Amino acid sequence: MSELNRRLSALAQQSHDATPVLQAATIKPLPNKRGRYGMAILLMAVILLFAGGVIHWLRVTVTPVITPLFLPVAAVPVVSTLPTIPTPIKKQASNKPELSIPELISQEAVRSPSPMSVDAESMLLAAMPVAEPALDTLDIKQELASSYEQGYDSGYQQAFVEQQSTITASPKTEVVVSPKPVVSRLSIETVALTPIQLAMVEYNNAEKVLRQANSRQAIVHLEAALKYRPEWVIARQKLAALYYGRGDNRQAVAMLQQGLQRQPHSTELRLTLAKLLVNEQQPQTALTVLEQTQVVDSVSFLAMRAALAQQLQKTTLALSSYQQLVLHDATDGRWWLGLAIAQERSQQFTAALTSYRQGAVHGGLSVASQQFIQQRIMALQTKRH
Repeated sequence: MSELNRRLSALAQQSHDATPVLQAATIKPLPNKRGRYGMAILLMAVILLFAGGVIHWLRVTVTPVITPLFLPVAAVPVVSTLPTIPTPIKKQASNKPELSIPELISQEAVRSPSPMSVDAESMLLAAMPVAEPALDTLDIKQELASSYEQGYDSGYQQAFVEQQSTITASPKTEVVVSPKPVVSRLSIETVALTPIQLAMVEYNNAEKVLRQANSRQAIVHLEAALKYRPEWVIARQKLAALYYGRGDNRQAVAMLQQGLQRQPHSTELRLTLAKLLVNEQQPQTALTVLEQTQVVDSVSFLAMRAALAQQLQKTTLALSSYQQLVLHDATDGRWWLGLAIAQERSQQFTAALTSYRQGAVHGGLSVASQQFIQQRIMALQTKRH
């Protein structure tokens, strides 16, 4: 304690001995923040005023041009004396729709209203350099339209010239389009032909080879046709004639006889067989073939039977046959002559004289037959007296 008091006493003594000397303190002035704020505000006002003037000039002088879709348009250069404005850095694309120039200007004016007065703005605009007068809207449209037409016409002409030069320069090459291979689908369809149809096919084949003078192959086809249709008279007659023409008489006769066994009342087959037998010097056999049929409507059949019966002295058969022929055709003198001979042989002299006279009246007789008729008329008249 004592030591502490001693030191305090000493300190107080020293303070009384020293004379205090007062000096002016140097105080650093505080920064004038209000002045900085004022300068910043003034600088921003100048910038905004400058931007407002630019926007106003663009609104007055610049007219939006509508470019046709998908067609080239010659751009019209616009000369301006405005100072170059640094291009702002493009921001990332957003999903918002793009706006036209007037809409962007109007939105920019709304977002950043100028704090300066109208007088200050007018003064600033007066100090700015004056831009060259812009073209009228109608003139711009006409110029753009003319430039578009010229550009379109020139582009069309250039494309046409290039195409023609390409065609003339390149050699003409024919492009052969090969057809696509068609997948062949073989469809087998079974068609059931009737025996008559099959016989007709074979008969037609026989006719075809006969035109080529191939009788052997024709015989094969006709035999096949008769297998399908045994009652076919025409095919059988033609087959018999082919056999006979080739010298196979026995096969020809056998073929006709087979047909008569199937069709005993066939006058065509009988007449064909009789002619063949007559040619073979077998008149009796031929007459036997012809006299088996009672009712006959064929003139050829009756004429051959009557002639064979007259030749073989078969008076009754000859008389009946000629009577049928006269009934069939009374204008033919041959039938009257044959009937008169049969009647004279049957001792029917009056009927024979009448038949001779009918034969002399009607034609169809040779000179020798006419002379024979006149002789028989004179002889029968003499007998009557």
